[in-house]
Amino acid sequence: MGAEPRAPGWVVWMMRRMMPEQDVRVALAELRELHTHWKAEIGEKEADRRFRRQVRQYPFRLVWQALTVTGRTGPWASRTGVTQSVRSLMRAPGLTSAIVLTVGVGIGGCTAIFAVVDALFLQPLPYPDAERLTLIQTESMPHRWPFSVVDYQALSEQQTSFEAVAAYDRSTSTLTTAERAERITVIAPTPGFFEMFGISPVVGRTPVPDEGLPDAEPTVLVTQDFADRHFDSSGSDAVGALGRTVELDGLAYQVIGVLPSYVGPLGRDVEAFTTLRLQPPQRRGPFFLNVFGKLRTDVDHTLAAEELRAINDRLFPLWADSYQNEGSSWGFQDLRDVLRGDAGTGRLLLILMGAVGMLLLVATANAANLLIARVAARRRELAVRRALGATRAHVMGHLMLESALLTMGGVAVGLLLARGGVALLPVVASSYLPRLTEVGLGGSVWVFAVFLAAGCGLLFGLIPAVQGGGGPDLTEGLRSGGRTATGGRGEQRTQRLLVAGQLAIVVPLLAGAGLLLSSFVRLQSLDPGFDAQSLLSMRVSLSPAAYPDTPTRSQFWDQALERIGALPGVEAAAVAGARPPENLSFTNNFNLEDNPTPPGQSEPSSPWVISEPAFFEVMGIPLLKGRGFEPADIEDGPPTVLVDEAWERRYFPGESAVGRRFVEGGDMSSPMTTVVGVVGEVPYQGLGGEGGGAVYRAGARGLGSPYLMIRVAGDPAAVTSLVREELRRMDSTAPITALATGETLLGNSLTRPRHLSLLLTVFALVALLLAVVGLYGITAYSVQRRAGDIAIRLALGGSPSSVLSMVVRQGMGLAAVGVAVGVAVALGVNRILVDLLYEVSPDDPWTLLGVAALMLSVSAVACLIPGRHAVRLDPSSTLREE
Repeated sequence: MGAEPRAPGWVVWMMRRMMPEQDVRVALAELRELHTHWKAEIGEKEADRRFRRQVRQYPFRLVWQALTVTGRTGPWASRTGVTQSVRSLMRAPGLTSAIVLTVGVGIGGCTAIFAVVDALFLQPLPYPDAERLTLIQTESMPHRWPFSVVDYQALSEQQTSFEAVAAYDRSTSTLTTAERAERITVIAPTPGFFEMFGISPVVGRTPVPDEGLPDAEPTVLVTQDFADRHFDSSGSDAVGALGRTVELDGLAYQVIGVLPSYVGPLGRDVEAFTTLRLQPPQRRGPFFLNVFGKLRTDVDHTLAAEELRAINDRLFPLWADSYQNEGSSWGFQDLRDVLRGDAGTGRLLLILMGAVGMLLLVATANAANLLIARVAARRRELAVRRALGATRAHVMGHLMLESALLTMGGVAVGLLLARGGVALLPVVASSYLPRLTEVGLGGSVWVFAVFLAAGCGLLFGLIPAVQGGGGPDLTEGLRSGGRTATGGRGEQRTQRLLVAGQLAIVVPLLAGAGLLLSSFVRLQSLDPGFDAQSLLSMRVSLSPAAYPDTPTRSQFWDQALERIGALPGVEAAAVAGARPPENLSFTNNFNLEDNPTPPGQSEPSSPWVISEPAFFEVMGIPLLKGRGFEPADIEDGPPTVLVDEAWERRYFPGESAVGRRFVEGGDMSSPMTTVVGVVGEVPYQGLGGEGGGAVYRAGARGLGSPYLMIRVAGDPAAVTSLVREELRRMDSTAPITALATGETLLGNSLTRPRHLSLLLTVFALVALLLAVVGLYGITAYSVQRRAGDIAIRLALGGSPSSVLSMVVRQGMGLAAVGVAVGVAVALGVNRILVDLLYEVSPDDPWTLLGVAALMLSVSAVACLIPGRHAVRLDPSSTLREE
């Protein structure tokens, strides 16, 4: 015979606060009797399991019964019960507003972040059979890059694992209309792309295979929005756009179809889709094609990956002269994973969700504390209810109904805030979270908000409801009254634990915000390597039709730079293919002559900047070694480059890079390129990024869409209109975009750390305010509860300083425990920030000390205020009231 089953202690504790002691004993005896019956029918093991389940569920059934059956109608079913609860809450407008607003802020923040999680991770992609769609790439882990034309053609001809493959090239083009010229984003897909993704035109057709041949006539599909704006066609009239001409980069494209305005995340912010006409390749590179495949239903990922590697292995020796990376291969990722963003997206969402979750916990604990204090103040009222026949469960149900009404208010406020947060996210978070324009408050987000609110309501409502429903006996409750009605030791202990928990939660939030702010300050003080003051920049795009080759483009820029340099206030001007600190055109791989890459390994790569001699003068980038560019470097002389000091440190530590040579682009048949000079280090992949160094090649005046960099005397805004007007006089069809001053460029590079640190700081400060208010409340409540004792001490000659010390010591002891626990938690959880920090350790002692000092300081203030009130008590008046 097994031992008689016992109910868990927490179950008995809850039952005793909702039922008379006699009823508790009867209920447990009935459950044991049921256990005996079950044991005879289904065996002892299964009977024990069923008994444990029934016992654990019993308190929650009592709660549900209390909520649904109060008297004969119950507070949910009874309009009177709800009305009484509403009136009760309206008699305490300050407390009601505080709970609704604080809980609403937490629910709103969590709901807004969950909306992003829902859009990126939970909602299906808007493509048929999206689970079979993949992105196929060249891989040499941890690096991935697109395909070349050679790769795509070999894949299309030899693969058998995919139902279809297609590719596109994403770029910007100049759209020329009768009114103006503008730069737009254009996707050039291969024929079959739209069919693979299940995208059908509203009118017209998609490209046929012959339209992807090199000598085919240029064709384009436009979106409905584009047709509405440029062809005055809408809805059923979209057919009027067919056959019209769109001029892109000076080339006329015939419209063969009109697509829906939204074609899914791959076509986001794109309104023109030109048919990609692949030219016969001369070498393995360049790598620019985004290739997609749709897996066959009868092929698993492993077999498809093996086939991709086999095709690449067969292809490699055929083009070995122009591509040396034998260690690279082909692989693929699920399209869903690709569209979620980089690997840091999930971590960022986890950080933000954790931050607002901590804020919600603090708000919930604060609400519970406020309700416990209110229950203590209403002890006489609740005792009267009990004396008039209400059971403990009924009193508990009344308190839970009030908590439910508060929760409903919190949900309303939270959803309003979430709506505003979702609208604001694309503005403040687009630099580090993808696809934010697709985020919305859909059905699953509403369900999440309701369940989140229900959990919070249960947390902050159940504790005071249990305290209020199972307080002291009726005699004590009826005897207590008026101003000094107070709770018992259990309530005080619960309140103190809640306050200490709030403080412990706030510490990791403040520490995380402090680490991000410290990192941001270091980034702000970082030397960018160029002179950002009095610098003006813009991007000017020349039409390929009007300027088809390097000589014509060079002629335009020769004249433009001469005329711009003569403008009032302009000191110097130059063009380049990239713009620091984060506008980089491309990177390039190379093979050093002195330290060649071993066979089968990936060649190193660096940012590659096409520039001109005047660029370094305009930007204030110093020449440290060797010489700058000369006319022979731009003409047909031997290939030469400048490198920055970071590149020199990386590849020739302790030595000079001047005179060193390498083969660039992986093409071993190309002549050696010589380093002729070393310049100062300038970032092109963001401030604080990996300093791998940059390589500069001459010839920027031959570019079709370079950055124009202008050094001015004084305010750059004063010459902006003059420069724009001069360029328009030379060519009115050349769009001018990306206009920015040097300070703006630096500021934009810090957008991500600025917004992250701001968001976390706001969450932390709100949580700190709530926690400090909670500490103030529990200290003031303690002073009120002990007013008689304090008055007696003062009447008997006790010094005010000893009373003040006693009050502050009690509150600060609570704060010290919370801060100590919070610091221990912060040492663990803040390691998730390591990838977001610059020159700051996640366990930085100065940050933790500063946070601890801040917490203890504000806690001391929160304790001093009620302490000063205690000192000012009038012993005679207080004792008379007692």
